[in-house]
Amino acid sequence: MTKILLVEDTPALATEIADILQMEQFEVSLATSGSDALTRLKEQFPDVVISDLFMTGIDGFQLITAIKNDSTLRQIPVIILSARTAADVIDRVKALGGDLFIQKPCDGQYLVRSIKKVLNQKTQIPHHD
Repeated sequence: MTKILLVEDTPALATEIADILQMEQFEVSLATSGSDALTRLKEQFPDVVISDLFMTGIDGFQLITAIKNDSTLRQIPVIILSARTAADVIDRVKALGGDLFIQKPCDGQYLVRSIKKVLNQKTQIPHHD
């Protein structure tokens, strides 16, 4: 079963997204902040991280940086969900190593297809450290 770490600080939205993903047979773990996500990443190894971008404390930008700078975590794809879609925001996500940017709100089936696409790309690209 595909393991997803969902990082979302809005409880209603976190529940909605988690419900959609669980209906698609994904195993979902929820973190309510960037620091919570970093703690959970040390305890478990998800197949993909889906994160909000603008959160208090450690935000999505800092979370991507922490994941991509950690040799044990860097191969985990990071999908960013954000309502802010300014070109500079999207460019910064990509420059930091974010694998995909999806605008909120998004269609649940689009999110599921996007996760499967990112995971499929991950399995086709050999990683060398």
